[in-house]
Amino acid sequence: MDKKSTGPGIPGKYKKFFLVGIGGAGMSAIALVLSGMGFKVSGSDIKESRYTSLLAGKGIRIFIGHNPENIQGCEALVYSSAIPDDNAELIAAKKAKIAVFSRSDVLAWILNSKKGIAIAGTHGKTTTTSMASLIFRSLGMDPTIIVGGELNELGSNASFGKGDFVIAEACESDGSFLKYRPLASAITNIEEDHFDYYKDIEDLEDSFVKFLNKTRHGGFITLNGDGLRPLISRISGGRKVITYGIGNDNDLFAEDAEFFNFGSSFNLSIKDSGEKHRVVLNVPGFHNVMNSMTALSLCYGLGLDIKKSIKSLKSFTGVKRRFEKRGEKHGAMIFDDYAHHPTEVEATLTAAAGIKKGRVITVFQPHRYTRLAHLLGSFGKCFTESDVLVITDVYGSGEQPIPGITGKLLIDQLMEDGFSNKIIYIPRLKDIAGYLDLNMKSGDIVLMMGAGDITRVTDELLRA
Repeated sequence: MDKKSTGPGIPGKYKKFFLVGIGGAGMSAIALVLSGMGFKVSGSDIKESRYTSLLAGKGIRIFIGHNPENIQGCEALVYSSAIPDDNAELIAAKKAKIAVFSRSDVLAWILNSKKGIAIAGTHGKTTTTSMASLIFRSLGMDPTIIVGGELNELGSNASFGKGDFVIAEACESDGSFLKYRPLASAITNIEEDHFDYYKDIEDLEDSFVKFLNKTRHGGFITLNGDGLRPLISRISGGRKVITYGIGNDNDLFAEDAEFFNFGSSFNLSIKDSGEKHRVVLNVPGFHNVMNSMTALSLCYGLGLDIKKSIKSLKSFTGVKRRFEKRGEKHGAMIFDDYAHHPTEVEATLTAAAGIKKGRVITVFQPHRYTRLAHLLGSFGKCFTESDVLVITDVYGSGEQPIPGITGKLLIDQLMEDGFSNKIIYIPRLKDIAGYLDLNMKSGDIVLMMGAGDITRVTDELLRA
């Protein structure tokens, strides 16, 4: 059965929504916003989680397990990309002629109904969206927020606001971001990824250009001018483009950066006015300098008070699973990080190396067989700052295994590329906490890294 949407294209005409897979990061965010908008929301998932508990605490009815009887009384059913075609609730909704929408249908409707700000890119979009959301909230603009990660200041991944703006992370993974018609669009960067959906890097870039060209006339586009400037010639309709980066040919550029433990500072220079403002961040790494530049370029494009925007960024403390300190043990600091692409891995490890007193011990769980297969050569070069590297087997994320594509293959590639520090293959997660408990020392940074269930190791290590 094809689970293609069957609704008339206007989710807002319905009053009662049932969300299949409601415990996922993306679906729980939609549930929170729909509930905040006054709709009746319920949903199901295969197991309880932090997100299902959060939703239940907001008065949203949660069913554990999928059963056709769960959808009784709903007027529209929403499914996530993780839901298979043979899901019992999805089949029941089709038979009952209940309107069916994908998550991206509903997100597009929410974003397009207000002044939408859509933030896209291979890396950094969750943190950038979170930074922009903090700024808007600090300025009293009360935006609706939909993010792929949990904001520390909110304690959740979404919030319904009564203001005019919707700030949302725009994911390119399946092309669904082409449904958005934002007032402002941002791209942080474009790198090879998601080749289970795209044919090649040219196909991926074409999709980003189409995304930019969906920006409303009268709105604007902001992008990293250091790497994405060639895209400007492909933007149609005379849309305004703002560039940011390190080079002084950008409209906004960063200068004189300094890095310290868990933070940084730099000068933000505005080309047309000659203004300079010192920006202080309490999150580490050069990548966060660039994330803040994306957020500030959006503020600049909207004519917001730059000084107040910069001041509010100083209170940004990050997003869960983005170099998140989870605790300490044996004098070692233990962190979780979502990085799963080589560039993200390298950026996080560079930040970790800048604050270490002992060793950086990395536990890396490869995410998706297709990603590891396509980017194997790049993965072989991104772990330089790891003094000790533990590799697990691949987290498939719904993909079928590809013969020969394993964690051991990554180790073979690393050794071929000359990785000379200590490397250990521990395929099963349940065996890792014991190894770490015996081997980590005071002053070490222990970093669990990946987009799968690697955080289970952190939980076990801190429990032990």
